[in-house]
Amino acid sequence: MCSRMWEAQRPSAALVLILLVLAVAVCAAASERIEITAEDVTRAAWVHVPETLEEGVSVPLVLAFHGSTWNGRMMEDVTGLDAIADRERFIVVYPDGTGPGDILSWNAGYCCSHALDQGVDDLTFVRALLDFLTDNYPIDSNRVYATGFSNGGMFTYALAIAFPDRFAAVAPVAGAMYPGQALPGIPVPILIIHGTSDAVVPYDGGWGALGPLSGRTIPMLSVRDAVDLWKSNNGCTQDSPVITRERDARIETYADCDGLSEVTLISVVDGRHEWPTVSANTSDFLLTDDAAGFLTAPSDDLTDTVDWALFESGIEASEVIWEFFSQHARS
Repeated sequence: MCSRMWEAQRPSAALVLILLVLAVAVCAAASERIEITAEDVTRAAWVHVPETLEEGVSVPLVLAFHGSTWNGRMMEDVTGLDAIADRERFIVVYPDGTGPGDILSWNAGYCCSHALDQGVDDLTFVRALLDFLTDNYPIDSNRVYATGFSNGGMFTYALAIAFPDRFAAVAPVAGAMYPGQALPGIPVPILIIHGTSDAVVPYDGGWGALGPLSGRTIPMLSVRDAVDLWKSNNGCTQDSPVITRERDARIETYADCDGLSEVTLISVVDGRHEWPTVSANTSDFLLTDDAAGFLTAPSDDLTDTVDWALFESGIEASEVIWEFFSQHARS
């Protein structure tokens, strides 16, 4: 694994070329740790670049923000976004928050932990990181996206509010918004994913288990409140959403919005505070006599009669997020 350190100030074109050539020569792997200095503070991020990128072709960029007490490498492992990036040919970056050792967090304005307590200027860090990445990697600046989990999801909301002109779409997972957050008035396509049984960042709002970490005695907004705020911000005029289902996940899409900036909510029924993936269903139904009828039916009949949610639950959040991102680009 390679590591490079950079100043946030933009280097000369010649220096950039020399450094990149050296990096390729020394580091054949497509994933590396970079460091930049922003506001006199050295910060780090993990960059995964597919080896199959065509020379001279600009590709999308996905920033993936970890949760509180996590770090960038944990986010990389949990999400599995590297494999999707390799298949779909985009660059994915996992920035590190701040904190003691590898126990890191983001200052999302109302949460969490070290970053909030110390007043870390994470917005300035991300702005410097974006400038560096777009200057030094083959990135299409019209296809830059952000996602994050928990505290990282809260920070994803904050980024969409602060930099609506930098992101083509965002996708907070198990994050939250807070009263008093003023939306930018500029449409940003948004996909919100949240488990209905999340006890840490409650679906219905409130403090949840993050109360002691938030540093402020103010309850989180409900997921529905967040959806309504973004519908208003994006100029969505649709009264009722288009509703679809994937296993036990309910998908609500408001598509009649300004600039194709739809608002989509995926509610993972009984989902907890975790990055959603598909898992085997351990329902007691499979032990009943009714299940025997399904399992012995001809395969053609099964296609029309079996509710496959009986056997699997959840969604592959990373796949769904990339599918959403791939449909959006800034004009």
